[in-house]
Amino acid sequence: MKKSLLALSAGLVFSVAGTSAFANSGTIMFQGKITAATCPIEISPPGGGVGSAVPLGEVAAAQFTAVGQEYNRTNFELVVKDGAACGFNNSTANFTFTGAADTSGNYFAVTPTSDGALGVSIALRDDLGKDIAPGATSDDFDVNDIGETRIRFNASYRSTAATVTAGAANADVGFTAAFN
Repeated sequence: MKKSLLALSAGLVFSVAGTSAFANSGTIMFQGKITAATCPIEISPPGGGVGSAVPLGEVAAAQFTAVGQEYNRTNFELVVKDGAACGFNNSTANFTFTGAADTSGNYFAVTPTSDGALGVSIALRDDLGKDIAPGATSDDFDVNDIGETRIRFNASYRSTAATVTAGAANADVGFTAAFN
């Protein structure tokens, strides 16, 4: 009796060992990268330098006499610092600008305040003069893979009423860049 139990135990051991020798196996390799920061983009207002404010200056309310008039067109640039540091090459980028829309939905509303101007909004355009509405994405721009890229836009005051009242005319506009 002892011999058959021993034989049965040995048979089970060899049977299990034989099964694992024929098991399918493989390796999973996970790949990725953790970066130190996102791709830095700076705002360059007129006159150079770096900052987040683009001054549109002052316009007399009396200059606006009809809907759709624009004054104080001001160029500014978004500067992508270095394509190589951002991890792309031979790329393009587009920008989505967000902020409160005016009543037409095509331009950016000025921030309502007790001393705010009425009847005016901020028009935003790319360097070719194409309007960029709140929430809309710009056309693609080529981005240098080495060194900085300067992408030009412009903004101006735009009347939304035949009569514009005097006051503060500020707007907060966010942007997001997408690299393709």
